[in-house]
Amino acid sequence: MSKRSRIIGFLCPLMLTSIVSFGQQADREVQASNLVTPWGEKARTEKDMDYPRPGLKRDNWVNLDGKWNFTVRSGKGTTEQGTIQVPFPIESKLSGVQKKLFPDDVLVYERNVTIPNKLKNHRVMLHFDAVDWDSKVFVNDQAVGDHKGGYTRFSFDITKYLNANGANKIRVEVKDPSDQGINPHGKQTLNPGSIYYTPSSGIWQTVWMEEVPEHYITGVNFTPDIDNNQILVKVDINEAAQPFKINIKDAAGKVVASGEYKTGVDNKIAIKNPQLWTPDNPNLYTAELQLLNGKQVVDKASSYFGMRKISLGKDSKGFTRIMLNNKPVFNLGVLDQGFWPDGLMTPPSDEAMEADIKSIKAMGFNTIRKHIKVEPERWYYYTDKNGMLVWQDFVNPPHGLPEGAKAEFEKESKAIMEQLYNHPSIVVWVLFNERWGAYDQERLTKWVKQSDPTRLVNGHSGELLYVNNQLRAPSDNPWVNSDITDVHTYPAPMTVPDLPGKAKVIGEFGGINVSVPYHQWDDIKSWGYATQKATDFPQVYRGFVGRLKQLEDSGLSASIYTQPFDVETEENGLLTYDRKVLKINLDSIRAINAILNPTANNSKLNPPFNLAANLDVHDDDSRYNAYINDFKNGKKDSAFVRRMILMSMRQKDNTNANLLTDQYIKSLKAPTSTDNLRFIANAAMVPGNPGYAYLMENRSKLSGSAADMLSGLTKKKIEAEYITPALPNITSAKWDEISAAVAKEYGSKMGTFVDGRALLYYWQHKDWPLFGKYYRKYYEANLEHSEYHINNITWEVFVNCKDEDLLKFATTVAKFNVEQRDSSQESMDTYANLLYRTGNKDEAIKWERKAVAVSGNKELVETLRKMEAGQPTWPESKN
Repeated sequence: MSKRSRIIGFLCPLMLTSIVSFGQQADREVQASNLVTPWGEKARTEKDMDYPRPGLKRDNWVNLDGKWNFTVRSGKGTTEQGTIQVPFPIESKLSGVQKKLFPDDVLVYERNVTIPNKLKNHRVMLHFDAVDWDSKVFVNDQAVGDHKGGYTRFSFDITKYLNANGANKIRVEVKDPSDQGINPHGKQTLNPGSIYYTPSSGIWQTVWMEEVPEHYITGVNFTPDIDNNQILVKVDINEAAQPFKINIKDAAGKVVASGEYKTGVDNKIAIKNPQLWTPDNPNLYTAELQLLNGKQVVDKASSYFGMRKISLGKDSKGFTRIMLNNKPVFNLGVLDQGFWPDGLMTPPSDEAMEADIKSIKAMGFNTIRKHIKVEPERWYYYTDKNGMLVWQDFVNPPHGLPEGAKAEFEKESKAIMEQLYNHPSIVVWVLFNERWGAYDQERLTKWVKQSDPTRLVNGHSGELLYVNNQLRAPSDNPWVNSDITDVHTYPAPMTVPDLPGKAKVIGEFGGINVSVPYHQWDDIKSWGYATQKATDFPQVYRGFVGRLKQLEDSGLSASIYTQPFDVETEENGLLTYDRKVLKINLDSIRAINAILNPTANNSKLNPPFNLAANLDVHDDDSRYNAYINDFKNGKKDSAFVRRMILMSMRQKDNTNANLLTDQYIKSLKAPTSTDNLRFIANAAMVPGNPGYAYLMENRSKLSGSAADMLSGLTKKKIEAEYITPALPNITSAKWDEISAAVAKEYGSKMGTFVDGRALLYYWQHKDWPLFGKYYRKYYEANLEHSEYHINNITWEVFVNCKDEDLLKFATTVAKFNVEQRDSSQESMDTYANLLYRTGNKDEAIKWERKAVAVSGNKELVETLRKMEAGQPTWPESKN
């Protein structure tokens, strides 16, 4: 952003922190929702899951999922304590806690375990399949090790820390900055919105122990080579090289290869007439591994692999295609985010995890793009087993790329590739999505290809993003070093550029919003790239696939529909977020998908899989009058009344909206819960609605969005009753009078709101002395909760105001902003300029150098030159 562009934007509140409110801030409350999946309705037990890492399976293991004690130590020294259901993140419903974790918090887990007899013979390994993000592990109060990385597994040998008899205490200390740190965080954010979701902090995948011998197998890599009818096998162990024995069996259990080989190197093992892995026939080979010491077997484990090849090649028409086993296969896919309403990033159960994959396959798709998330390893096992191609995204680094973010991204991406290498289902690595946190794309795309030459690399999914046929942002060199040209095009498919040697794909399209009452995460908010009636949705989807078929005939190799399941406020799934309602009849969508996936109609799973109920496409606002009659005839359960309030608001039937709101308040068992107060605040926007008075009576109990909405309603009243009548010839004295009156009636924070309106008024009128007066008055009272873009508005002080005391005050504001809120190059530049203008030249140059280091912006380079030369950096006319 250039300096000139900063003068635009601070007129509208950007809510970078939280806006002024009556109640306390949101504290630890997260979005409440009654949505529960069929699997979340049942209590999960440690017996619900088979061995967590089926790629290297042993017999002696113990699942440590279940009840743990937890403590949250905040940066302010306060604590929260209780029990938590592992492995569900603390923010999730199924954790039993459902509280937010802040970046300066430490989440401490503790559990006493008794080592079972079956684990007492040799070494004991403690495994964590994923903990987000920074973990320190202790056993019996002794530090065992630490790990950074929210999506990858880690393990520790805890043998020497254990008490042979009696209880052993395991403690895990976790910090998770979510989207406020250097860590790859995907769609997680502390401030969820339309395409960003509730964080999943702490332990969010299975914790378990297993026995291993003194010398044991630590890993195995399988690299299929179908062109030469062989599999390359590399076995790693924890000590010096020893031989290993392998028996390879086909899907029928017949031994097809056997022998002794060296550890630590690639061993070529012939597979005669291999059974190739495809989505239609996902043949898997079993590998029985034995580590040898002479003739003695010292360790044994089982694994599996699939014989398949993914490559680019020319079809009969000369188009570059994605080839599976040397044959073109159209990758008909969906963009799967991997979120659940009850478990967030954690599937409610092992069965639920597989059910998602079966649902997608039953609808006639053959591909899943796993979107900027890494799943538990059993999810990939189920894609291998059930026959699903997978495009695996890396997890994006944070926007702005703070110092350390690049190294962390590359470290974690390398771990992801190594962890998932063996899965035949994974055919594409996706490096960056729509340039979120993107950098060094040419180098990194090449690095991914060199790290794993057995798969395709989609280096830049959505490098070109079209919304309603408009390109959001051009690119100088899209898809450099990539195997794929990937365009995102919402909502309808569009033509993809044809580049030599690259396959053409539509990495995202669709995003059609179809809301389903009683199955919404948030019935107030709903988002999609386009909205359709349920009755029209099947025809719209059919039109999309028809267009894809035309593009496929001219060289398109793949398409990814957004998305299989609703996710929080994104209601653009083919199924609802709770996986209970399918928005297009199963036979219909399978038949449509068969246009591009000829075997889609063969996707009837065995055993038969119960997908979901079909949507009642006529249950919409057309039934409004009938539903009002139902209400008047006594149907008054809170869920129905809540739906009717929203329907009456859409119908602009204020009389019934107010009547329904009154009934809703009376019927609630917990009327002051966060969710109910927030909903009442939404209804209170209707003129004369009883919700406003109710909220005012309970404003001390409000937090989060409910408080924000009441604040917004009150501001509208203040505008209408106090400010608008005083315009257009308002004076400074009148502003102060209004501020005092409002503060008396509504509280001091609302008085500060009036000061902010005065600030905007004098900016619009270019009255810089009075602008400066209200800038100071507003930020003296409201710095931590500014409604306005602090940097943009503070830049105006630097450029337009001459008062030395005001400039020094603005310097303190800019310092707070750059240290606490916004560390962008623009904010550093503003702070540096204010330091320079107020006489602190050395400190100013230090900060301007930091700003220049971020991007080398030419305008900032010139500012730095002026500072070093002792020249003014502000407009001379303002001297």
